[in-house]
Amino acid sequence: MIGMWMLSTAGQAQPAAPAASPQEQYARGRALFSGTADLHGRIYTHVTDMPPRVVRCSNCHAVADGPDVPRSLAPRLTHDLLVRPQARRGGPPSNYDLARFCSLLRRGVDPAFVLISVEMPRYRIDDASCQALWRYLTGAGHEESGR
Repeated sequence: MIGMWMLSTAGQAQPAAPAASPQEQYARGRALFSGTADLHGRIYTHVTDMPPRVVRCSNCHAVADGPDVPRSLAPRLTHDLLVRPQARRGGPPSNYDLARFCSLLRRGVDPAFVLISVEMPRYRIDDASCQALWRYLTGAGHEESGR
């Protein structure tokens, strides 16, 4: 991308798509979390992606004050859990920001450089989708979304 213009596959300049609003990002993040929009990922010991319905976040994680996930040991994802410094799995206090969150999803390493559980998929997620999921989980855009 060059400024507000992108080169098409034919090499011609085209206007870049407008950035999604906070409300649109929040809604996209909610869809990714719940599985109404597909995420693609695999358990790191597997060689192929698992079906999107298997790797959706809501299979294991509850979010904010939403309902619990029966028989899940995965943490409830809240604003405070993500952004406030906390000791995680015996490591030093750390917190997430967007870059660290996306690294966790893609590489399976938390902000204290501790590997996450083998059961959590590593995702093939683009920057815009990762930012949308972060916005949803941290509540950014929630107030503007009318919810």
